[in-house]
Amino acid sequence: MDRLRQIAEKLLYIKDRTSRVPFFEPDNNKLIHELRVHQIELELQNEELMLAKDKAEFAERKYTELYDFSPSGYLTLSKNGEITNLNISAEVLLGKERSRLIDSNFGFFVSPNTRATYNSFLQDVFKTHLKQTCEFTLETNGNKPIYLLAIGVVCNTDEKCLLTLTDITRNKQTENELIKAKLNAEEGDRLKSAFLANMSHEIRTPMNGIMGFASLLQNISLTAEKQQEFIQIIHKSGARMLNIINDIVSISRIESQQAEIEIINTNINEQVEFIYKFFKQEAERKQLDIKFTNGLETSNAFILTDREKLYSVLTNLVKNAIKFTNTGAIEFGYDAKGEFLEFYVTDTGQGISDEQKEYIFDRFRQVDESLTRNEGSGLGLAISKSYVEMLGGKLWVESKLWYGSTFRFTIPNRSVIKNETPLKTAIK
Repeated sequence: MDRLRQIAEKLLYIKDRTSRVPFFEPDNNKLIHELRVHQIELELQNEELMLAKDKAEFAERKYTELYDFSPSGYLTLSKNGEITNLNISAEVLLGKERSRLIDSNFGFFVSPNTRATYNSFLQDVFKTHLKQTCEFTLETNGNKPIYLLAIGVVCNTDEKCLLTLTDITRNKQTENELIKAKLNAEEGDRLKSAFLANMSHEIRTPMNGIMGFASLLQNISLTAEKQQEFIQIIHKSGARMLNIINDIVSISRIESQQAEIEIINTNINEQVEFIYKFFKQEAERKQLDIKFTNGLETSNAFILTDREKLYSVLTNLVKNAIKFTNTGAIEFGYDAKGEFLEFYVTDTGQGISDEQKEYIFDRFRQVDESLTRNEGSGLGLAISKSYVEMLGGKLWVESKLWYGSTFRFTIPNRSVIKNETPLKTAIK
């Protein structure tokens, strides 16, 4: 007030010097002077108030702009969690208009699995009057959950929670992908270690048979019958080792993208019948019924495909069916379905669980990965799947644990063109 008084006095002095002031009695002059000074003071105060008002309105506009257009969501919550104010970013996060969100409970938008975490966080904010942080997810309009980082603090003037929401969904997705990649890398390392252990076991077993019985053959007192028995064991062990080595070579060629396909005229019925005759005795030794079905007449059973790879896939599936079936039957064959032939191999064996279905086609995996499992490299299904995909089809399994399995795969039903030469292609 003293400052304004001094300014008013100076302004009045300047005004009086530039204008003629009527003469009044001394007392009246003093009163008039005071009134004039006071009037000037009021005018100065009014100007300052107008300036202050303009500054306040400008600050409010800037605050509103910053509040509304901030990339983070801002909410004001009551102690009960009801929304009393929010900005545009929070409106977008919740997926509803601001007018429909005011007075609604924010907790209803929090996903059920993180709602307890949010409730505890809100209670701590009001209880401690200290800044608290929390992570939870929102579920809005049936979309995928939105991961949020919330920072809350109590406004001391009206006992409300000021909440800042930051969308960290991308960060969470990246974090989850890194975790998944780490787990996959660890699993891959474990599988390769298990594969090397299994291969050592698989190779050592037939090798021991070969070396052991070859040593026994040196005994000159052996009967001819015993010699033939030992020779058969050596032959069987050698064949088993050769199969293992072939599988390792095949998967190595697939891994290095050097596997080739040779498309030639192939009699599908002949392939199926040959496999039936090849496995018939083995199935009968286990007292299993085995039968086949051809889906095309012999005259129409010629297609263009890779004969050896088709034979490899069918052989592996039928061999597995016999290996894992102790009682019942094996049935295999194919049906013509439009542009594809669909092959199937059905057994009444032990079946495959839903969990095992997810990895049995992976390389180096078996349903039983222990060293006491059925013999085999664990590469057969992975090789078969790769071969089928090379031929332009797909391989899958339908199974229920203890009720048997059906493996199915498709290949294109390409008709034979006369005088067509074989097509040899490296799969890259």
